[in-house]
Amino acid sequence: MSPIITHEDELELSKMEKELVAQFKKLAKSQTNLIGTQKKYAEHITKTNITREMLNRIFRDVLKQMQTLAREHRSNIKDEEVKLYQDIIHKNDEFIKANNKYLNAIKDLAVQKEYLVEKKEEFVNALADVASKRSIVIKKALDVEKAKNKLIDGDKLNLLDQQFNDVQRDFDRARDILIKKLTQFIEVRDEINILWLKLKDNVTELS
Repeated sequence: MSPIITHEDELELSKMEKELVAQFKKLAKSQTNLIGTQKKYAEHITKTNITREMLNRIFRDVLKQMQTLAREHRSNIKDEEVKLYQDIIHKNDEFIKANNKYLNAIKDLAVQKEYLVEKKEEFVNALADVASKRSIVIKKALDVEKAKNKLIDGDKLNLLDQQFNDVQRDFDRARDILIKKLTQFIEVRDEINILWLKLKDNVTELS
Protein backbone atom coordinates (compact mmCIF):
# COMPACT_ATOMS: atom_id res chain seq x y z
CA MET A 1 0.00 0.00 0.00
CA SER A 2 1.42 3.38 -1.03
CA PRO A 3 2.06 5.96 1.72
CA ILE A 4 -0.27 8.96 1.83
CA ILE A 5 1.41 12.10 0.48
CA THR A 6 0.58 15.17 2.55
CA HIS A 7 1.04 18.91 2.07
CA GLU A 8 3.72 18.74 4.76
CA ASP A 9 5.74 16.40 2.51
CA GLU A 10 5.66 18.96 -0.30
CA LEU A 11 6.60 21.78 2.06
CA GLU A 12 9.51 19.63 3.25
CA LEU A 13 10.59 19.24 -0.39
CA SER A 14 10.56 23.03 -0.77
CA LYS A 15 12.74 23.35 2.33
CA MET A 16 15.19 20.72 1.03
CA GLU A 17 15.35 22.45 -2.38
CA LYS A 18 16.37 25.67 -0.61
CA GLU A 19 19.12 23.77 1.21
CA LEU A 20 20.24 22.38 -2.15
CA VAL A 21 20.40 25.92 -3.55
CA ALA A 22 22.63 27.05 -0.66
CA GLN A 23 25.02 24.11 -1.17
CA PHE A 24 25.16 24.69 -4.94
CA LYS A 25 26.12 28.32 -4.33
CA LYS A 26 29.01 27.21 -2.09
CA LEU A 27 30.20 24.80 -4.78
CA ALA A 28 29.97 27.46 -7.50
CA LYS A 29 32.10 29.83 -5.40
CA SER A 30 34.70 27.11 -4.80
CA GLN A 31 34.79 26.22 -8.51
CA THR A 32 35.22 29.89 -9.46
CA ASN A 33 38.28 30.06 -7.19
CA LEU A 34 39.62 26.87 -8.75
CA ILE A 35 39.17 28.28 -12.27
CA GLY A 36 41.18 31.34 -11.21
CA THR A 37 43.97 29.04 -10.02
CA GLN A 38 43.90 27.16 -13.34
CA LYS A 39 44.20 30.43 -15.25
CA LYS A 40 47.24 31.44 -13.19
CA TYR A 41 48.72 28.01 -13.82
CA ALA A 42 48.21 28.54 -17.56
CA GLU A 43 49.96 31.93 -17.29
CA HIS A 44 52.96 30.27 -15.63
CA ILE A 45 53.11 27.66 -18.40
CA THR A 46 53.06 30.47 -20.99
CA LYS A 47 55.96 32.23 -19.24
CA THR A 48 57.89 28.97 -18.99
CA ASN A 49 57.40 28.33 -22.70
CA ILE A 50 58.64 31.81 -23.61
CA THR A 51 61.72 31.28 -21.44
CA ARG A 52 62.33 27.88 -22.99
CA GLU A 53 62.04 29.32 -26.51
CA MET A 54 64.61 31.99 -25.64
CA LEU A 55 66.87 29.30 -24.18
CA ASN A 56 66.57 27.27 -27.36
CA ARG A 57 67.48 30.27 -29.53
CA ILE A 58 70.67 30.74 -27.52
CA PHE A 59 71.31 27.00 -27.65
CA ARG A 60 71.13 27.18 -31.45
CA ASP A 61 73.58 30.07 -31.53
CA VAL A 62 75.95 28.13 -29.30
CA LEU A 63 75.54 25.00 -31.43
CA LYS A 64 76.22 26.93 -34.62
CA GLN A 65 79.42 28.34 -33.14
CA MET A 66 80.46 24.91 -31.90
CA GLN A 67 79.87 23.39 -35.32
CA THR A 68 82.02 26.09 -36.89
CA LEU A 69 84.82 25.41 -34.43
CA ALA A 70 84.45 21.65 -34.77
CA ARG A 71 85.64 21.91 -38.36
CA GLU A 72 89.05 22.78 -36.95
CA HIS A 73 90.68 19.64 -35.69
CA ARG A 74 92.69 21.69 -33.20
CA SER A 75 89.55 23.10 -31.55
CA ASN A 76 88.41 21.86 -28.16
CA ILE A 77 85.03 20.74 -29.53
CA LYS A 78 84.14 17.08 -29.69
CA ASP A 79 81.52 15.60 -31.99
CA GLU A 80 79.88 14.13 -28.89
CA GLU A 81 79.33 17.65 -27.51
CA VAL A 82 77.74 18.79 -30.77
CA LYS A 83 75.41 15.79 -30.78
CA LEU A 84 74.38 16.32 -27.15
CA TYR A 85 73.51 19.95 -27.86
CA GLN A 86 71.53 18.93 -30.94
CA ASP A 87 69.59 16.42 -28.82
CA ILE A 88 68.81 19.06 -26.17
CA ILE A 89 67.57 21.52 -28.81
CA HIS A 90 65.41 18.87 -30.45
CA LYS A 91 63.96 17.78 -27.11
CA ASN A 92 63.25 21.39 -26.15
CA ASP A 93 61.36 21.87 -29.42
CA GLU A 94 59.24 18.83 -28.58
CA PHE A 95 58.60 20.12 -25.05
CA ILE A 96 57.53 23.53 -26.36
CA LYS A 97 55.14 21.96 -28.86
CA ALA A 98 53.70 19.60 -26.24
CA ASN A 99 53.38 22.39 -23.68
CA ASN A 100 51.49 24.57 -26.17
CA LYS A 101 48.98 21.77 -26.81
CA TYR A 102 48.63 21.20 -23.08
CA LEU A 103 48.26 24.94 -22.50
CA ASN A 104 45.52 25.28 -25.13
CA ALA A 105 43.67 22.34 -23.58
CA ILE A 106 43.84 23.97 -20.13
CA LYS A 107 42.60 27.30 -21.50
CA ASP A 108 39.70 25.61 -23.31
CA LEU A 109 38.80 23.77 -20.12
CA ALA A 110 38.95 26.93 -17.98
CA VAL A 111 36.72 28.88 -20.40
CA GLN A 112 34.17 26.07 -20.53
CA LYS A 113 34.24 25.70 -16.75
CA GLU A 114 33.42 29.40 -16.43
CA TYR A 115 30.45 28.77 -18.73
CA LEU A 116 29.48 25.79 -16.56
CA VAL A 117 29.48 27.98 -13.44
CA GLU A 118 27.28 30.48 -15.31
CA LYS A 119 24.84 27.71 -16.27
CA LYS A 120 24.94 26.34 -12.74
CA GLU A 121 24.03 29.77 -11.37
CA GLU A 122 21.11 29.99 -13.81
CA PHE A 123 19.94 26.53 -12.73
CA VAL A 124 20.33 27.40 -9.03
CA ASN A 125 18.36 30.63 -9.45
CA ALA A 126 15.61 28.70 -11.23
CA LEU A 127 15.63 26.08 -8.45
CA ALA A 128 15.36 28.79 -5.78
CA ASP A 129 12.39 30.25 -7.66
CA VAL A 130 10.69 26.84 -7.86
CA ALA A 131 11.30 26.14 -4.16
CA SER A 132 9.77 29.48 -3.21
CA LYS A 133 6.79 29.11 -5.53
CA ARG A 134 6.23 25.48 -4.50
CA SER A 135 5.75 26.69 -0.94
CA ILE A 136 3.31 29.40 -2.12
CA VAL A 137 1.26 26.88 -4.13
CA ILE A 138 0.98 24.45 -1.22
CA LYS A 139 -0.04 27.18 1.23
CA LYS A 140 -2.63 28.51 -1.21
CA ALA A 141 -3.98 24.95 -1.72
CA LEU A 142 -4.32 24.64 2.05
CA ASP A 143 -6.25 27.93 2.14
CA VAL A 144 -8.68 26.60 -0.48
CA GLU A 145 -9.08 23.33 1.41
CA LYS A 146 -9.80 25.13 4.69
CA ALA A 147 -12.31 27.40 2.95
CA LYS A 148 -14.17 24.40 1.51
CA ASN A 149 -14.30 22.77 4.93
CA LYS A 150 -15.77 25.97 6.39
CA LEU A 151 -18.38 26.04 3.64
CA ILE A 152 -17.76 29.72 2.86
CA ASP A 153 -19.90 31.36 0.18
CA GLY A 154 -19.37 30.54 -3.49
CA ASP A 155 -17.96 33.90 -4.60
CA LYS A 156 -15.20 33.84 -2.00
CA LEU A 157 -14.42 30.23 -2.84
CA ASN A 158 -14.27 31.04 -6.56
CA LEU A 159 -11.87 33.89 -5.79
CA LEU A 160 -9.62 31.56 -3.78
CA ASP A 161 -9.77 28.98 -6.59
CA GLN A 162 -8.75 31.65 -9.10
CA GLN A 163 -5.86 32.74 -6.88
CA PHE A 164 -4.77 29.12 -6.55
CA ASN A 165 -4.90 28.63 -10.33
CA ASP A 166 -2.78 31.77 -10.82
CA VAL A 167 -0.05 30.66 -8.42
CA GLN A 168 -0.18 27.14 -9.88
CA ARG A 169 0.39 28.51 -13.41
CA ASP A 170 3.21 30.68 -12.06
CA PHE A 171 4.77 27.60 -10.45
CA ASP A 172 4.38 25.56 -13.66
CA ARG A 173 6.22 28.26 -15.65
CA ALA A 174 9.01 28.34 -13.05
CA ARG A 175 9.30 24.54 -13.15
CA ASP A 176 9.53 24.54 -16.97
CA ILE A 177 12.35 27.10 -16.76
CA LEU A 178 14.08 24.95 -14.13
CA ILE A 179 13.95 21.88 -16.37
CA LYS A 180 15.37 23.92 -19.28
CA LYS A 181 18.20 25.35 -17.14
CA LEU A 182 19.00 21.94 -15.65
CA THR A 183 19.17 20.41 -19.13
CA GLN A 184 21.55 23.15 -20.29
CA PHE A 185 23.72 22.66 -17.22
CA ILE A 186 23.99 18.90 -17.86
CA GLU A 187 24.87 19.49 -21.54
CA VAL A 188 27.72 21.87 -20.64
CA ARG A 189 28.94 19.50 -17.92
CA ASP A 190 29.11 16.67 -20.48
CA GLU A 191 31.08 18.92 -22.84
CA ILE A 192 33.56 19.58 -20.03
CA ASN A 193 34.02 15.86 -19.49
CA ILE A 194 35.11 15.62 -23.15
CA LEU A 195 37.60 18.47 -22.59
CA TRP A 196 39.06 16.68 -19.58
CA LEU A 197 39.72 13.66 -21.80
CA LYS A 198 41.30 15.95 -24.38
CA LEU A 199 43.53 17.42 -21.68
CA LYS A 200 44.55 13.92 -20.61
CA ASP A 201 45.44 13.06 -24.20
CA ASN A 202 47.72 16.12 -24.33
CA VAL A 203 49.68 15.17 -21.24
CA THR A 204 53.04 13.88 -22.34
CA GLU A 205 56.69 14.48 -21.43
CA LEU A 206 56.61 18.12 -20.37
CA SER A 207 59.65 18.51 -18.13
